[in-house]
Amino acid sequence: MVSYTRSHGANARAQGWDDLDEQAQRRGNWLPLDALDDEELYAGTPQLHAIPAPRGETYAPAKAQPGRRDRTALHPTRAQTAERAVAAPRQRTHVETGMKGVQARAVAMVAGAALCALALYVMLSMVVEWTQVKLDDFQYGRPRTFQLDAYVGHSETDGVPSHFVAMNLNRRVTVLEMPGSDSSKVSTITGPYLFGQGEDLTPVQLNAQDVNADGKPDLVVSVKNEQLIYLNDGATFKLMTPEERAALQKTLAATQSKSGTGAAPTGEAGK
Repeated sequence: MVSYTRSHGANARAQGWDDLDEQAQRRGNWLPLDALDDEELYAGTPQLHAIPAPRGETYAPAKAQPGRRDRTALHPTRAQTAERAVAAPRQRTHVETGMKGVQARAVAMVAGAALCALALYVMLSMVVEWTQVKLDDFQYGRPRTFQLDAYVGHSETDGVPSHFVAMNLNRRVTVLEMPGSDSSKVSTITGPYLFGQGEDLTPVQLNAQDVNADGKPDLVVSVKNEQLIYLNDGATFKLMTPEERAALQKTLAATQSKSGTGAAPTGEAGK
């Protein structure tokens, strides 16, 4: 049997396989650091040394060859194609959301402008109405009162005209007549009742003119855009009936057609 020995001198005892087995059992599966001989283990291994590059030559890294990732970019797989197809609608969704946001903002701006215009209109209307009320206060007072002097042929023997006072008294149109300006002979004409908000401040105006062309001045009471005609019978005033109004319109139409002029007669203003 061949034995491997390691000599440490002239009288060193040769070690056999049995001795090596006993040492291995005592040491286990590890070797102590002092048992390693660096010179014996690494003496025969080749050593790496830096070699200088030849003069005039520079190192140029090799160009990367198209690998798997590049090939994948050129030729995407089905999974990547499906992922891109899913990502595209998401991107479009973000764009559509942005457009909807812009549209909603534009609608909000238009609505705000409309509300501002409406508020401005309401404020201007209130200012105009308030101004008109103040002007009527200076002109007609409260309650609204209008006075008129006219010759209507009622007890005017002394050459003094009759005096008329028209009032909006608590929404009731009332006309007081003083024949010949004699307050002891006052007569009252009761007009219509005015309905609606603020109608207690509506002015009432008077005018004396011959409406039915009988030679006697009639009394025309104007309230807003309406006119009430009171016919003069020589002693008092009576409200014109619908039949009398219809007959008056026919008479005025016939008179206008005979005259051949576009101008309306004096009685036309009393309608």
